Amino acid sequence: MPRIARAVAVEYPHHITQRGNYRQKIFSSDTDYNKYISLLKDEAARYHLTITAYCLMSTHVHFIAIPQKEDSMGKVFKYVNMKYSQYYNKKLRISGHLFQGRFFSCIMDERHTMACARYIERNPVRAKMVNKPYIWKWSSAKVHCGMNKYDELRVNKLFNYIEYDQKGWKEFIESPDNPDEVKQIRESTRKGRPLGSNDFVEKLEGKLNRFLRLKPKGRPKKK
Repeated sequence: MPRIARAVAVEYPHHITQRGNYRQKIFSSDTDYNKYISLLKDEAARYHLTITAYCLMSTHVHFIAIPQKEDSMGKVFKYVNMKYSQYYNKKLRISGHLFQGRFFSCIMDERHTMACARYIERNPVRAKMVNKPYIWKWSSAKVHCGMNKYDELRVNKLFNYIEYDQKGWKEFIESPDNPDEVKQIRESTRKGRPLGSNDFVEKLEGKLNRFLRLKPKGRPKKK
């Protein structure tokens, strides 16, 4: 099933992910990770995008972001990807596309925002790179668990959008992934469809004045 035209809802949390072209490495050193975060910080401030969770892996990136304008996400990742690609290609003396097409995204309700933040911060655990999410240096897990007070991207704003606090976050992200939630997050993000209850999606459709649910196959029944 192809993804739908991108749906963006101002002031709603969105899961965003993007891979390297042909799943190639996009980060090769700490300097690369720091460069990407620095660019993201600048462009997010310039184009009014709030980042509340993230994880940078060697071949792909994940975020929960809240746009303050309809074009916030598009502009931020357009310029971050362009500037970072220029930096990385120059460093390695290569040319061509670094990132795989346009980023994937989906709008989420509160419950799924919480589940998605755990999904994002547990990425390195699922990849067997670390045994605890907050050990991974390039994610929001340490800040959310209160282990790092230097919050460069101001990701602690996550707790403004979910009914959770910093005290219980460490235990929450240490708990095993829910396979059904993981599958749902991946499918909704890949297809661009909202991740939430029926009431949430219906309200969103009214707000955006467009149909976002999967339409039933075949012709409509005759009345």
